[in-house]
Amino acid sequence: MKALDFNMPKEIEFNFEKGITSFKGSRVLIFDANIMGLLRNNLIAELGEEKARAFLFKLDFQNAYEEFLNMKQNYEFDNEMELLASGPTIHTWRGIVQATPKEIKFDKAAGKFYFTGVWSNSWEAEQYLMFNEKAKVPICWSLTGYASGWCSAFFGSLTIAMEPVCVGKGDDHCEWLIKDAKSWGPELMFIKKFLRILTYRILLWD
Repeated sequence: MKALDFNMPKEIEFNFEKGITSFKGSRVLIFDANIMGLLRNNLIAELGEEKARAFLFKLDFQNAYEEFLNMKQNYEFDNEMELLASGPTIHTWRGIVQATPKEIKFDKAAGKFYFTGVWSNSWEAEQYLMFNEKAKVPICWSLTGYASGWCSAFFGSLTIAMEPVCVGKGDDHCEWLIKDAKSWGPELMFIKKFLRILTYRILLWD
């Protein structure tokens, strides 16, 4: 099937008697975005911005990595491109953000990966601006973590997403740019403190 054929609401199972909501055997929870925004803000207050950023990035990296494996196991897509593009589709269905892919290029044999797109209505940027003034740098840390984890699982080696454009710093929309880790230069410095952990987890899950 094609990525846009995936209809997540039809795949969610609600068991009222047991109090369990699940997606293909994985239990899922539904939270108000305002509560998640409060949690995010408290993480920054308690841990500091750098540690909060690392925590949120890693959390959604792992979430996306496992979600990709679940999708690959349970659904058959027309080709690899459609499988990869199902990540933004899921992100959109989950109410996280409206994700629209723009350009996808990858060569697994050569170890090269390049994926761009537009994020609209980011919950993370929305919540950030409820608690803070406009940032000087992009702030959708969990979104970039999810995109990095999804593409890393697909590609078989570490890919990293960054935001060239972000509503949290005053832009009218957000954009993602995902490349294989080796193709990033000095921009990757912020993540080096926990890059080794992410690489270890990828090797562990393969």
